[in-house]
Amino acid sequence: MSLYVKLMLMENQSTEIEQLSDTGFADNRSFAQRLLSGDYGLAVTYWILFFLGCTLYFLWGSRAVDSENWISYLIISALQLGYTALLLVLIRNAYKGPQLWKVMSRTSSIFTIINILVAICTLGFIY
Repeated sequence: MSLYVKLMLMENQSTEIEQLSDTGFADNRSFAQRLLSGDYGLAVTYWILFFLGCTLYFLWGSRAVDSENWISYLIISALQLGYTALLLVLIRNAYKGPQLWKVMSRTSSIFTIINILVAICTLGFIY
């Protein structure tokens, strides 16, 4: 093989390696690092973070209700509402598409409905 052909083959291999690393196959970061850096997109990132918050709220809120520790439950509920408000602000800042307020109103409505359902589930331990 001529030197030119060898150089072309080496260049093609290096280009393929760069393409693989650009697509994430050579990405050594953890799932949480990729999630928080936005590699999964805005919608997936915030839904995962929202449901993580709902899960923690359900677990801690259920314990507080079961032990009838109402002050803790109110604090946990306030933290959940603050967490949801923070997510909405972050969505508003990160969203670059059309009709921002339409997206925000639908997202906040869904967040509110889910929060109410989770609160009802945690209070289900009363009876």
